[in-house]
Amino acid sequence: MRALAEMTVKFTLRGRAFEKAKEDVVSAAKGLTPGRVQKYSAVVSGTRFPIRQLVSALTGVPTIEITSQDAYRILQKFGFDISIEE
Repeated sequence: MRALAEMTVKFTLRGRAFEKAKEDVVSAAKGLTPGRVQKYSAVVSGTRFPIRQLVSALTGVPTIEITSQDAYRILQKFGFDISIEE
């Protein structure tokens, strides 16, 4: 059995299937300059990112094609807490 840290999450985005690990999200965020948070954000390695930006970096799907609902659902599967700015 895989160690918990190596567990992968399967998800579909814009008709494309992905299988990624939480470490892939962390790696995708490294060196990424956080965009402006409009409403939803998640913290990765101590830095707050807009959730759509994180999912775009993870998948290669352009941010414009990702809804906040998609990003929220995907990041929750990895166990990230989503903050809502009002």
